[in-house]
Amino acid sequence: PIAPTPAPVNPTLPPFCSTLSSSELAITSNLRNPTGRNLRAGSTCTIEVATLLAIGPDGNDQEETFDCRMESSDMNGLSSQILPIVATKAQQKQLVKMLKKGEIIPGETELKIGGYSVSSNGGVSLPPGQNVAESVRQNTKKNKRKLAVHTGDKPILVVKVTDMCGLARSESPAQIGDDIFGTINDPVNLKSQMSACSFDQLNIIPATLPQGTQAAPGVIEVTIDISLTNNDRYAIHNAVTAAVNAKLGFNLPGDYQQVMYVIEKCYVGCGWAAYAYINSWMSVYQSSYYKMTGVQMHELGHNFGFAHSGGLDGQTYTDHTGLMGNPLYSDDIGKMCWNAAKTWQCGWYDDKKATFDASMGSKTFRLVGIANYGNNPENLPVVIKLETGTSTDQFINFNRATGVNSQNDEADDEVTIVETGQNGEAYSQSYLKATLLQGESHQFSNWAGTGKPLTVTVTDIDQDTNPDVWTATVSVFLEDLPPTPAPTPCTGGSDFKLTVNTDNYPGETTWTLVNLCTNQEQSQGGPYQSSGT
Repeated sequence: PIAPTPAPVNPTLPPFCSTLSSSELAITSNLRNPTGRNLRAGSTCTIEVATLLAIGPDGNDQEETFDCRMESSDMNGLSSQILPIVATKAQQKQLVKMLKKGEIIPGETELKIGGYSVSSNGGVSLPPGQNVAESVRQNTKKNKRKLAVHTGDKPILVVKVTDMCGLARSESPAQIGDDIFGTINDPVNLKSQMSACSFDQLNIIPATLPQGTQAAPGVIEVTIDISLTNNDRYAIHNAVTAAVNAKLGFNLPGDYQQVMYVIEKCYVGCGWAAYAYINSWMSVYQSSYYKMTGVQMHELGHNFGFAHSGGLDGQTYTDHTGLMGNPLYSDDIGKMCWNAAKTWQCGWYDDKKATFDASMGSKTFRLVGIANYGNNPENLPVVIKLETGTSTDQFINFNRATGVNSQNDEADDEVTIVETGQNGEAYSQSYLKATLLQGESHQFSNWAGTGKPLTVTVTDIDQDTNPDVWTATVSVFLEDLPPTPAPTPCTGGSDFKLTVNTDNYPGETTWTLVNLCTNQEQSQGGPYQSSGT
């Protein structure tokens, strides 16, 4: 977890809050967390994985954080409270490895924590040396929620947060709702872009709220009993969740598929614009980032089960051919969708997929960009999977920068190749491998362990046949290596003459004659004594 850092008291705080000390401003969160004691025998928590979006396109990478969604019986009766998992470096590496292998499914996998202690900073402490795998179990309950829903109506609740000192976003609930749902006149927003990228398969709708709780369509307001200026994101998250549960009269997420918390600003442990939990209902936004369409899409992408998208430089999210790289930072600029791997994963284009495997040897594909998914007279694919037969595969698409993808940020109108794990079907970091113009190629040596190179070549980008629907022609060729030549047959002996001209270091000059048919040494010479002879 991100370590809390002290923050100065905001000089614009109301008089009451400006007179309180840092410890007084943080005391309520301490009352909420059962610190300094062991958890009851038989306790379990659900492993949640948060990803934090670093501020700005050039922000530093943020690693996944592993947290516990606690049972209410361990949190003084409060539901959906989150505590960080405090682990050794070795245990953290084990958690990351299990996540990458699909052995931890965020939002479903449970961690047995009976008897574990809650540390003084409010985290669940794993005993040093504990094998994490021995404490993990999969949730087999039939009623577990399926949150990564990509189609149909998706009701979303937005929460405008005010802290005990009156700190809150200056925008009205109606304006916040417009920035997310487009309920007034916002031209590009979460609702419009999700609908555009999915070609109306996903419909974001404002949550239906209990009578008397709505501040604007899909938006409620809550006041938390702690200060933003002196509490970390865990304390704030838990305070907001408790306040929302109390206001609605039921525990989140209820019937809402996603819930978005909007806070005035981050003061402690900052550096993030927003964060979201994988396969979850939860995302949190600080400052004005809540209104940026690219940030909204990025965070809900995590809720859908999408991992970050790394670029050609191998960094965590420098792939700007899709919104799971570091996204577009603007309120009204956000017409961009997913990269090739997430295009395969999301499920919106399942009827326009194609696959290549080693048995095909070579094949030529014509494809269109996802922007033309709804205008595709020839019924061409929008994404190609290079099936390796392992969990790691490559994916090809035509990154046409028009329509729903017109504000794409990298490799406009080029063919892109992206590699990811989990067969492209689940949470896995992806990496951009190539961006190709017409006539360019990319080669994978020893592709899929075949011992053969696989070459992807863009043979044509056709802009003219149908100016409204550009097509890319891609050749995939698995080369047959030339056979190893047979050894030269051994024949009878022959005479030869060896002449040795020594340099200034004759004592370092030697030679050996070996019969390659019998592998026996026939003769040798040196070292020598005279130089220049």
